[in-house]
Amino acid sequence: MQTKLLSVLVILFSLLTGIQTVAAQSNDEAAVTQAVESMRQALFARDAKQFDALVSENVSYGHSAGRIENKKEFITAALKNKSVMTSLTFTDQTVKVANDKAIVRNTYNGVSDLDGKTNATKIGGLMVWTKIGDTWQFYGRQAYRL
Repeated sequence: MQTKLLSVLVILFSLLTGIQTVAAQSNDEAAVTQAVESMRQALFARDAKQFDALVSENVSYGHSAGRIENKKEFITAALKNKSVMTSLTFTDQTVKVANDKAIVRNTYNGVSDLDGKTNATKIGGLMVWTKIGDTWQFYGRQAYRL
């Protein structure tokens, strides 16, 4: 009888621990998804304060053409871009969280205007986010041509 009771308690404990882990991961996935949305909004609005809050000092930002930028270079380029973004969406997004790291894959779909010309951009992206305290920070990105 004691063995059965102990077995039942072990199983219940395992189930409860698993449920807590799934709930924590779901919360983290939701938080990362929100951080990605905040980054999308910052890119669209060219919001320097939002960039500064979201982007790690150690970021590595890779463009689909091969150019790599640090935080200062990324923010400067984003703010000085002469084209006017008229639309920006991220589609086909997946979020994988492991402890304090997250990997996000998505498709960047942008439409911008420069000197009366409309330019559509569709590229794949891999983003890396790191959890610092309760906040997810943008740590890396590599875009690639589709």
